[in-house]
Amino acid sequence: MFHYTFPSLMLFLTLELGTTQDTTSRVDQARTVVELLNMCIDGRNHKSQPGEESSLMSFCSPWKKRSCCTQEIAERMHLDRNWLNFDWNHCGELSPSCREFFVKDLCFYECSPNLGPWIVPDRRKIRSERFVGVPLCQTECNNWWSACKNDYTCLDNWANNFNWSTGINTCPTGRTCQKFTNIFGTAERFCQGVWNDSFKVVPDGDDCFRLWFSADEPNPNDAVARKYAEQLLGTSHSAHFRSGGNLILFALFLCWFLDW
Repeated sequence: MFHYTFPSLMLFLTLELGTTQDTTSRVDQARTVVELLNMCIDGRNHKSQPGEESSLMSFCSPWKKRSCCTQEIAERMHLDRNWLNFDWNHCGELSPSCREFFVKDLCFYECSPNLGPWIVPDRRKIRSERFVGVPLCQTECNNWWSACKNDYTCLDNWANNFNWSTGINTCPTGRTCQKFTNIFGTAERFCQGVWNDSFKVVPDGDDCFRLWFSADEPNPNDAVARKYAEQLLGTSHSAHFRSGGNLILFALFLCWFLDW
């Protein structure tokens, strides 16, 4: 019969418990709601934690009270023709109304402090993380689609499928420029597909995010993020408790079996 000393058994259990928490995802490692609600994406232009900015330019202004981007980054996003070498005008100039929505979307990505529960690893030159499945209100999606549906593109996934051999995104060989309506078909397919499932469109009556809101009103996404964080932490903690609990019961059984 194998004989364990009590310290060696505790070491074994410690190692086993440690492996259940070994992950590269910061979200999986978070232990409190506060952690999840104070998390910025690990990206080239993101701050390490959200904080107040004296002002943020135009479409980034809703996040000035608690932002993951700086004033300088907000200005550059509005003024640079190609942000991070991405050319929105790969099939001709976007209409002003469509470009406005993509700038709002960019401000949301760079500045929003509410994305913690949806952050996942994403190894690229410009970032180590992204968000996936953020619940976007149906009306927000419909408005974005209405502004862009008559503009032109060649791809239905702007995150993965462009040719970057020149250093700027261009249409792959064989792909022709067509209206968004032909490429995406519907508002939902556009909002969910254009950035590779970053958003998940949900009915307005559900807990969902606004892409943009007035800087004079409180951030309506705060409450939504908190609710999801509480649900996520509740599920995560229960899973860890069950895993740890089973190992503790196993330890107690061994103590009884070995007559400690």
